[in-house]
Amino acid sequence: MDPQHELMIIGCGPAAITAAIYAARKRIETMIVSKDIGGQVATTFGIENYPGFRYITGPELVDKFVEQMNQFDIEQHIGERVTELSRVGGYFVAVTEAGKEFSSKAAIIATGAHPRELGVPGEERYRGKGVSYCATCDAPLFADATVAVVGGGNSALSAAFELSRIANKVYLISRREWRADEAPLIEGVKASANIEPITGYVVEQIAGEEMVKGVTLKPRGGNGRRSLTIDGIFIEIGLKPNSDFAKELVAVNDYGEIMADCDTFTGVPGLFAAGDVTNVKDKQIVIAAGQGALATMGVFEYLLKKR
Repeated sequence: MDPQHELMIIGCGPAAITAAIYAARKRIETMIVSKDIGGQVATTFGIENYPGFRYITGPELVDKFVEQMNQFDIEQHIGERVTELSRVGGYFVAVTEAGKEFSSKAAIIATGAHPRELGVPGEERYRGKGVSYCATCDAPLFADATVAVVGGGNSALSAAFELSRIANKVYLISRREWRADEAPLIEGVKASANIEPITGYVVEQIAGEEMVKGVTLKPRGGNGRRSLTIDGIFIEIGLKPNSDFAKELVAVNDYGEIMADCDTFTGVPGLFAAGDVTNVKDKQIVIAAGQGALATMGVFEYLLKKR
């Protein structure tokens, strides 16, 4: 079996696109296989922490990534969701949902992650219009506003604390007692006068007009619904990495994140992973892009040794 390309990149978000640009500049024969373009960034309302832009919307940043990538001759298979990745005869073989097969000498997994959703009415409608899944990304957009944070773990409390320094009022909604285990963080949240914990409630519905205007809560047991007037809601109940297709090939942690070292190497010869699909601690666009570059550097060295 002869591989179709030297490198196959699975995914098409910041990590994947950066990896593709670096690969093209190193004259690595490359193809991208992805169900969509942009990943989480494509649905991000506003970005103020990506170097070079004081403010840019997620779709605008994705367009700039793609514009730069399209300067190069990179084969793209968009709309193809990979359902299985294996190593056959020293080569990597990806099978898509449509039954297509793609093969390569080396591969980079950069499929990202998707936020765990509440699954309530209004959530999808107001995504990017007051519904956010990343306080680090979007908190500055809610200066002097009233917001809610949903969750009881470290990420939720961290988001609430970060927002308390920007927003006028922060409701911290959790279905049970906090699961956070960082004492300084818990103390910081408790000491913040503008954070109001609401424990024992779950979100029933998110409402609004053009943007989010309110949220309805219901107690876990019994009656007594509450309605809050808010300008935004941050859903911080965790991320789910898009790694299921590769779990038979690579090691993953308890969260399903692909285990990769600081050079993005997975431990499988020729296979690298970058961005939010990995165990990298912080999930940020700039970090994902940097990891994409690192991954291609690793691929280049791997292919050089194979020649």
